[in-house]
Amino acid sequence: MDTAAVLQIVLLVLASAACGFVIWATLELVKTLRSTRVLVERVDMNLIPLLEKADVTIDAVNVELLRIDEIVTRVEQVTDRLSSTSRTVQEVANAPAEIVNDIADKVRRAFRSRKHASTDVDTAESTDEAASPEPSSEAPTTE
Repeated sequence: MDTAAVLQIVLLVLASAACGFVIWATLELVKTLRSTRVLVERVDMNLIPLLEKADVTIDAVNVELLRIDEIVTRVEQVTDRLSSTSRTVQEVANAPAEIVNDIADKVRRAFRSRKHASTDVDTAESTDEAASPEPSSEAPTTE
């Protein structure tokens, strides 16, 4: 046998094997594509209703958030009113005490000013007595 004939036989066997491999790979690719198509169809069938449910749920959550926002706004208003009322009640409750404190301060000031005035008079008399060396029994004359 000729080497060329042997080489042709070997090449023919390799070509046949390569064709078999290509056919097998093509069949596997077709199976994979069919399987992928079935998977995508199932995902579409399940995912679309799931997304619709999620959309409905998100809408419901948004409605509830709006309600909570309304409630928080009302609570803030009530809190502001309570704070204002509390300040007013505190002012009304403290008003008599403030009036009494003001009167007591005025009385203290009046006593202090009298005390200072009498202390100033006593100081003036003592300085007058210290300035005159002998006490005179004569009454002062006015001219």
